Amino acid sequence: MATPIVKPRVMMQQRSTVNFGYWLVIGLIGWTMLSFVTGLREVLVNLPFYESIPLALTVVFLTGVLLKMARDEWWIRYLDRQTQFYIGHETVLSWCPIIDSMWLIRKPMRRELRHLYKHITQTKASQESIETLATQLVERGVLIVYSRPKSDHPA
Repeated sequence: MATPIVKPRVMMQQRSTVNFGYWLVIGLIGWTMLSFVTGLREVLVNLPFYESIPLALTVVFLTGVLLKMARDEWWIRYLDRQTQFYIGHETVLSWCPIIDSMWLIRKPMRRELRHLYKHITQTKASQESIETLATQLVERGVLIVYSRPKSDHPA
């Protein structure tokens, strides 16, 4: 198996940043179109420059964050729906970039990914796909692995 040139954490941060940038641009386009349609543009033009720029940047930033979080919620629901089909190793490999780009800010999102893993372990998924998903979730901090002592000595 080939080893990655860049550390997985760096790749995850870059993928997440690019994904957020995409939703930030979509939010900017949406607010621009909305401002032209509703006349919000005239209100912003009448504000002083030092008030309008921070206000516009804050609104666009918050819109980008909300759209990114909504996208992550949609992907979790999508992955949950996909568990009713056969889950092979290629399927899990296609899920890894999706899980990498999620922010997992909210605890329910992490909980749902743990439930997804639990459901996959109970289905007829291949052992390789279960191990791949477990490795991915451990790297993201969703699953916690406890190790037992290797000796039988009680001390």
